[in-house]
Amino acid sequence: MQNTLITMSRPGAENAVGLVYATVTGRADKWFFLSSPDMAVERAMRADSCLIEPESGDTVLVCNGGSQASYVLAVLARATPAQATLKLPGNVQLHTAQGQLQVQADQLELHGRRRVAVVGAQVEVAGVQGEVRFQQLTTSAQQVQARFGAVSTMAQSVTSTVGRLVQKARDSFRWTENLDETRAGRVRMQVKDRFHMKAKHTTMLAEGQVKIDGEKIDLG
Repeated sequence: MQNTLITMSRPGAENAVGLVYATVTGRADKWFFLSSPDMAVERAMRADSCLIEPESGDTVLVCNGGSQASYVLAVLARATPAQATLKLPGNVQLHTAQGQLQVQADQLELHGRRRVAVVGAQVEVAGVQGEVRFQQLTTSAQQVQARFGAVSTMAQSVTSTVGRLVQKARDSFRWTENLDETRAGRVRMQVKDRFHMKAKHTTMLAEGQVKIDGEKIDLG
């Protein structure tokens, strides 16, 4: 690429403003150090219109302000084409590297008038605090593994259909204010130590045989 200085000022004007190709050699704070033909410009700041953050080795287009500050207007050729950083007003940055995109912002919102879809072979969501709100929610998964420290749920009505249910708990407590009804083909209860049942009224009905077996049976 041939380095060419293009004059933009009126003929005869002092401290002419012009455009020049340059190569970024370093950076200090907001200043970029440059190598340009005949050292026409030695340093410049990034213009707001230059969204790509210049890096060492990049070829840039610089507006030589003469006695005024010079600005990098655009990045013409990247020293490392596989990665770049786009800086937007409000301290928002977009990083691209090897096909990856990373967005850095204090707050990020996505608004879709009809639909927002996230599709990927692997989707990860991480945060300190989360909130999910839907008027209607439908979920589908082949396999679910969940780990919780504490769970608290409130619902008006819960209906579930399960092919097989296995639960294991260290302690289990359940309070039912009104009716607790179980319908099963067979019920088997195994208690290792002691089985205690207390009720104001108890009724046991069997169409067939009733069997009570124990070393000692107390009635009354």
